[in-house]
Amino acid sequence: MTDNLKTARLTLRTPCDHDIDRVVEFAGDFEVSKMLAVVPHPYERRNAIEWLEHIRATDGKDEQTFAIDDGSGLIGAISFRKLRETPRIGYWLGRPFWGRGYMSEAAHAALTWLFSTFDAHGVEAEAMAENPTSIAVLRKLGFEETASGNCASQARGEAMPSLVLRLERNTFLTTTQHAAEQEAEKELVE
Repeated sequence: MTDNLKTARLTLRTPCDHDIDRVVEFAGDFEVSKMLAVVPHPYERRNAIEWLEHIRATDGKDEQTFAIDDGSGLIGAISFRKLRETPRIGYWLGRPFWGRGYMSEAAHAALTWLFSTFDAHGVEAEAMAENPTSIAVLRKLGFEETASGNCASQARGEAMPSLVLRLERNTFLTTTQHAAEQEAEKELVE
């Protein structure tokens, strides 16, 4: 079990049984599920229970999943697969919480955890080409496009054009250090 991660507005924690209804509500929204590889539509309670069972069986081994919690409960999730190879990040956020910068905040915290916990040289992500918001989040974090391809969409029942992106460890650590230095300088001026 991984410790909770805290950001200015969020807690990243282990998903639990009391998250089930919110997972069904938010991941079950077709606008969310259509952009995800392994989330069916319709998404039912049994799917959320199976997701939690999978997390309990795999977290800490070769995967890690965090519930994103804004204080009201789960609003999304972020996960890593293949932790001992080249990790792959995936995430989703409930539609009522879009446009608030939550995913960038959560992903930054999760990437900080990843690079401080594992000796990974980089991390990969895949986003559907028609999902510019997700691609923008990844680019903001320093990910760069490495390939294009096709990503499964269980909700749609077909593969969709996608972009594969990669973030190098040194790029993330350098960018994070630079941002921290700028914030410290800003506080000195104020």
